[in-house]
Order: sequence, then C-alpha cells, then structure tokens
Amino acid sequence: MTECFVDKLTDAITRNDSLLCVGLDPEAEKFPADFLPGTPTVKRVKAFCLDIIAQTADLVCCYKPNSAFFEQYGAEGWDALREVIAACHAADAPVLLDAKRGDIGSTAKAYARAVFEGLNADAVTVSPYLGKDSIAPFLAYSSKAVFVLCFTSNPSAAEVQQHGAPPLFERIAVQAQTWGDETQLGFVVGATQPEALAVVRALAPDRWILAPGVGAQGGDVEASLSAGLDAQGSGVIVPVSRAILYAGNPRAAAQELRDAINQQRANILKGSNGFERMTEKKSVSSAKSVDLILSLYEAGCVRFGEFTLASGKTSPIYVDLRRVISYPGVFRCVVAAYADVVRELTFDHVAAVPYGALPTAAGVALHLGQSMIYPRKEVKAHGTGQAIEGAFEPGQTAVAIEDVISTGSSIVTAIRTMQDAGLKIEDVVVLVDRNMGGQAVLAKQGVRMHAVLTIDQILDTLRAEKCISDTIYESVKRYLAA
Repeated sequence: MTECFVDKLTDAITRNDSLLCVGLDPEAEKFPADFLPGTPTVKRVKAFCLDIIAQTADLVCCYKPNSAFFEQYGAEGWDALREVIAACHAADAPVLLDAKRGDIGSTAKAYARAVFEGLNADAVTVSPYLGKDSIAPFLAYSSKAVFVLCFTSNPSAAEVQQHGAPPLFERIAVQAQTWGDETQLGFVVGATQPEALAVVRALAPDRWILAPGVGAQGGDVEASLSAGLDAQGSGVIVPVSRAILYAGNPRAAAQELRDAINQQRANILKGSNGFERMTEKKSVSSAKSVDLILSLYEAGCVRFGEFTLASGKTSPIYVDLRRVISYPGVFRCVVAAYADVVRELTFDHVAAVPYGALPTAAGVALHLGQSMIYPRKEVKAHGTGQAIEGAFEPGQTAVAIEDVISTGSSIVTAIRTMQDAGLKIEDVVVLVDRNMGGQAVLAKQGVRMHAVLTIDQILDTLRAEKCISDTIYESVKRYLAA
C-alpha cells in the first residue's frame, strides 16, 4: 500500500523532531558570488537547492519548492524541479509543491497529473476560488494531499479573505472540509495572521495547517504556534525560505529555527508561556453554524412542505438527519459539531437514542475515542436478551445523543431504559432543537439538554442566504409560535 503524504510527514516530524519546512524559492541573484560562477543559471539553481537539501535533510519535516522559481526557466527549469523533488525523496523528506493551482475540468486534471505524476510531488497548494470542482482532480490521487489557500500572509489578503459575514476565509475553512478528509486536505494560513490561525484551528481541529510567513515576512513563531497547534501539539507546518537559503550558514540557521520552534512548542504544551490562544468564539460558532445549516439544506436534511412528526403533530418543516449518512463530507461536519459539545461534558459512554442517532453517535464516539452503548427499543427474545447493547457498569454515566428533539418523549423513554439498568444520564446532546418544549421535559427529569442548532437559527440562516422565501419563513415561524 502506498504511503500517503500525512504518513510521510508525521514520520519525518518524529524522526527529525521538527515542524520546520524549508522553502526552496531559489533566486540566483541572491546566491553567494562564489557559488559556481560561470555556470548556466538553471544548473546553479538546481545545484543550490541540492546543497540546501544536503545540509538540512535531518532538520526538517518536509520541503516546499515553489514551482514559479523553476518554471521561469522553461523546460530546463521543469527538469531541474523534477530532480530537486527526487533529491528530497532520496533524503527521505516529503515534498509539498507550492504551485497554487486552481482551475476546473480537463485543465485541473492536467495540472494534477503534472504535479503528482510528472513531478512526483506528495502535496500541492491549491486555490479554492472555483469551488470543489477545482480541487477534486487532485484529491483523486488518494495518497497525495492538497493545502487550500485560506488566509494568506500577504498584507492585502484581508481585502478579499475577510470579506463578508462570516468572513470568506472562515467559510472556506468549513466548506473545504467536506471536500476531503484530514489525510488529504489541509489549509494555508499565514503566520502573520495569528488571529486567523486561531479561528481556522478552532474550525478545523484535525487538519494540517501550512503557516508561511515566519522569518523575512515577520511572522512570530510563538504567536503562530500558540494559535495553530492542535490538541496533540502538532498539526502546523512552519515553512521558512529566505532566512535559511541566504544565511551565511544555512544548516546553522535551519537548526536554530528548528530548535526555536521546538522550544516554543514545549512551552505551549506545558502552559508556561502565558500566551492565551486567540479564539474568537462568537465568530467561529457563527461561521460553523451557517455552513453546517447550508450543508444540511443542500443534502435535503431540512425540507419544507407538510409532514407528520413522530409525536403525531403535523409540521411545515421537517429535519431528516437520517439522510446525512449518504453525504460523507456533511456527515463529518455533523460529527465534529456534536463532538465540540460532547467533549466538554463528563461521562463514561456515548449513548445513542435509537435508532436515528446510531450512526452519528458511533461517529462521535470514534471521533473522541470513547466507548459507545445504546438502549434497544425492544428487548430481543433470543441471544442475551439485553435491553442495552455494549459494555458498561451500573453507576457509570452516559451522555445521550439524539438527532432532533421535539417534545422529548422518545429521549425520555431511552433515558428510563438506561436508568433502569443503573446508568446515570445527566446530559443529552441534539443536533437540532425544534423549540417544542423538549428541553423543559428533560429538565423535569433532571437532565440538561445541549443543542448544536435551533430551528430558529436554521430558518434565519436559510432566509438570509435566500434559500427560502419570506412567505415560507413567516409560515413556519407562525407554526412554531403556535
């Protein structure tokens, strides 16, 4: 089986104890005057990069050649880039090609073929401006990865990337996660933008982030790592180019940077640097909610018409979360949204309310690495005859997972089954609260309810995004008020 980019990356991080990535952006006019004088420029460029690789291979997690610095020399430059990438691989280092590709159809397929087959790069930077269509051809290479431009390090990035509410970069951070999993899709967020780094990390807790800008562009190592590291103290690739390439002693410069990154990383993990992670809770929550609602609507999980609910009541809106399992990207976002709430609670088991919430509860339990159980609606007349499936002990606590809550009757039934078996139920987490009194019903049972979304949030968002008319909006609001 072919080793994927993330596997190669994590192997190099462990082997070299490094999050440092050396950017190969060779500018011949900046080379030392005594470096191969009289040699043709392309050959000097290639030799210079090979020398940098030889000096730093045991200090990096990967290399990031910038294709433009080679493409400018035509066919010879392309050949030089291919040889530089081969040298990185020979040094057991993965290659993240900085090419910022972005197109659709046969053009995107050709770009992907050139990058992954012609050059044999392990990953590539891409632009999300054309949407999923422009990224899919790259993701078709299962062992490769893409890094989506999210919030770049250049001074005028905010003119476009902070536009809108939520800002465009937040929308990209949420939406792009539906295009590929954590082994195939990460983000580019500039180290010069630590606030944006913190927001993207909160929106994408399990994604790799390429954080350019440390060194010549003025990005701060401490601030960017504090904002961007994941829960395991990893998840950030720190690329540095000029500060290493043109240093008097490139190896010494790389080692100093590698060690500085490791020291800050250790300080952050110990909590000794006093730097508070810069998370904008409100804007993150808002961005997540809007994109989750739109994804659910597009997947047909929120519909309008005339429907009969489990309680027997009719409703002009129906939330059908059983459909979400047919949309892996949306399902992944749903699981992550539940997990954000559940991880803050105290419990021994994740418990699914049968049967609609079974897939989601399984996803949440797997995501959090927790045990899962579920009560049966009916006890089997054969086998063990258990009322609850899974391994548990009386006295343990379970957090119940349900998809939608209306009046709360089905949840109360499941809770009683588990309580009869000796389990404690203190919290219920639902994706959508229809605001039909379910929370009050659970409160009478001594159970707290936590909702990822409310029906009002869904309606307000769908109207604001022009997905439903004012007439439908007002009709459903009247129904809910009644």
